[in-house]
Amino acid sequence: MSTPTFGPALLAELVREIQQAGYEFVRFDRPCTAPKCLYLRWDVDISPAGALQAGELLHQHSVAANFFFQFNAETYSGLSRPVLDGIDRLRGLGHAVGLHFDQELLGDDEEILSYTLDWFDRCCRKIDRMVSFHRPAPSVLSRDYRRFLSTYSSQFFDPERYLSDSRRSLDFRPRLSQWLAQGRTPLQLLLHPEWWEPFDNATAIWKHLQQRRQAELKAYVLKAFAKVFTPVLEHLKEEEP
Repeated sequence: MSTPTFGPALLAELVREIQQAGYEFVRFDRPCTAPKCLYLRWDVDISPAGALQAGELLHQHSVAANFFFQFNAETYSGLSRPVLDGIDRLRGLGHAVGLHFDQELLGDDEEILSYTLDWFDRCCRKIDRMVSFHRPAPSVLSRDYRRFLSTYSSQFFDPERYLSDSRRSLDFRPRLSQWLAQGRTPLQLLLHPEWWEPFDNATAIWKHLQQRRQAELKAYVLKAFAKVFTPVLEHLKEEEP
């Protein structure tokens, strides 16, 4: 038997396994009314395009998931038109979309986080009042906020019902199968879209990220500072082997 690898085929296989075990996929902002529920969460650390691809695939399987975007990510511009349009598209497909907060930037104060959600919702794109935390500190684990939903609140987070593909590892797979067989509920499964794009290894992901960011930077400087950078980029292109 071949070793499973990340990609759309494995994601579709996961969805089928969860559905065949009798679980309903649930949004964090809607009540879990089925006998067995699973919150499928996507933290978008690197690839907004991968998030959209995952959202489209899940929609084909009648799955509602939960996506969380950073607005201060180092790997993509969370306030760019493609990302904001992607948020609209995911919500249009029936998925919930919230913000992925970096505690090093914003801390964990409820008023500040709530204000940030309000600002993004009013000034950027409509989102759902829910957050996940990037590399969460102990201060937010099992903490309940009144003004918004947190994926790490006591309502949703329990180490005995929580699994993740962190560090691009499939170690969660056998445990998920075991928990599905046991009927544990509700479960929370955290995935990262960059791992589920059709790349064979981390080196391929890195090269794709480099190419994407270079293309985004090039498009920006040619749009905003064409007179300055067009000659430079044309000269560099001539020097390429």
